[in-house]
Order: sequence, then structure tokens, then C-alpha cells
Amino acid sequence: MNWDDLRLFLAAADAGSMRAAAKVLRVSHTTISRRIESLESDFDTRLFERRSDGFELTPAGVALLPVAQSMEDNLLGVERQVRGADKELAGTLMVTLPDMFGMYLMGPILLEFMEAYPSIDLEVNESWSIFDLSKREADVAIRFTNNPPEHLIGRQLGVFHEAAYGTEAYLEEHGPLETSQTARWVGFGEAAHRERWVASSAFPHLPTIGRFDHVPMQVEAVKAGFGIGLMPCFAGDAVPEFVRLTDPSPRMDVWLLSHRDLRATARVSAFRQFVIERRGYLKTRLEGALKPPIQ
Repeated sequence: MNWDDLRLFLAAADAGSMRAAAKVLRVSHTTISRRIESLESDFDTRLFERRSDGFELTPAGVALLPVAQSMEDNLLGVERQVRGADKELAGTLMVTLPDMFGMYLMGPILLEFMEAYPSIDLEVNESWSIFDLSKREADVAIRFTNNPPEHLIGRQLGVFHEAAYGTEAYLEEHGPLETSQTARWVGFGEAAHRERWVASSAFPHLPTIGRFDHVPMQVEAVKAGFGIGLMPCFAGDAVPEFVRLTDPSPRMDVWLLSHRDLRATARVSAFRQFVIERRGYLKTRLEGALKPPIQ
């Protein structure tokens, strides 16, 4: 029995189809199919029932699943402990963070870190998806969360605040927003969600225009004069053309997270300390303390 075959079996069981598993692992679905067939040959039994819309585990597959998961957990634990003993300030460091953090908040800090530690190969994955630090999909994560997982160690960097922003040109054209009949919100979220946040906003009488669920797209839409936008202060404050229309409102904690088994890894420790030393700056940016609202 080959461990790589078991790893592909686990990926396929999690994903529900070979194509989905192939996308996650970045291999061809024929490779996964071939390796699972090899595993089934080793056990002399079928592990999946193939269907037109995917597949499901057979009784044999159900029995194998917890065994394979336990083997994976043990192997990953050994790997983390070995990597945790790494004392060299060199090698690859994988960091994951939401895209808007990279664009409006963390960019200068990441560049400064790379200049300070040229032997560390920093790989940044700008993603909102939940990376599994236990499986070393990343070494360090920066995430919005009020409840960080207990198996991770972390430091709160601040509380993400949001406010309404617009351009001076838009405000001159559409007049005071409290009475404006022509101003619009740049929309985001499903219809029911849009209704809720508009109703609780400072300008509940304004309708929305469009739907822009990506913060950088919201920023560009507001810059282009589509309307005013409700966005993170660290993004809105970074745009010189914007004026802030409301006081910052707290939304969610922001955490710097890593797995406890990697706490002694030199490059992970160096990155964590580097970011924590800049916590005052990050907290100020997150809370919108750099730009006052328009009077």
C-alpha cells in the first residue's frame, strides 16, 4: 500500500469527485483515477461507487477513511515537529491573507520583511478560503475571526472597522447625502443582505447600484463615480480621492495565526515577531484612526 495513493483517496473522499480532488491537488483527474484503482487493487475491493454526478464511499471505503485520516494526522504531526525544530532563518515561508489585506494594508510590511530576511523565500497566497494550517497548506494566516481555532496560536492585530466613503466630485454633484434623491450606494452581497446593511447604515434612504462583492472592485466603482461605498477603513483611507462620510464602526477581530508545533521554527517566529512589532500601526489602520470624517 502506497501512502500517496491513500492521500489521493482522502482528497477524493473530501471533494466528492475526482475532478474536484484533481483541482485541489493540481493534478489530472486521470492520475487520481489511476491511483485509486491501484489502491482498490491492493485491497481487492471497491472503495467508491461511481455515479454520473460524482461518487460515494462503499462500506470498504467508509471503513478505510478514519484509518487513512489517522495516518495523515500522524504524518503531518511528525512533519510539523521536525519543521518546528528548524532554527535557520532561511527556506520557504507560506503566508495566506485576504486579497484586500495585501493590496491596502500588508504590502509594505511584506516587502520590508523580505528586505530584512533575504534568505527567506516568502510565498503569499491572497485568499479568503480557510487554509488548514494543520496540513501545512500555509505556515501563517491573517484572518478575520472573532473565534480563532483553539489548536492555533495567535495574536490579535486589531479590530477591523468600516465606514462610508465617496469622492468630493460625487458629493458636489449629488448634494448632502441626508437629503439626496440621486445618490446611490455601491452594492454588495445578496439582496437580503444588501437590504439589511443599507437599512442599518447612515443613509438608509439611498438605493444601491450594482453588486460588487470584491472590495477592490468596490473601491474602483466608488472612484469611478458609481456611488458611495461602505468599505474597510484601511482600504478607504488608502485612496487619496476618498473622503470619509461616517465615523468608523467596528466589525470583526483580525488575527495573526500559526500552528503551535511551528512556534520554534525560526522563519515563522521571525515573521510573527516582525508583524507583531508593527501591531500599533496595523491597529491604527484597521480602526480608521488616520483620516477624520468629512464635516
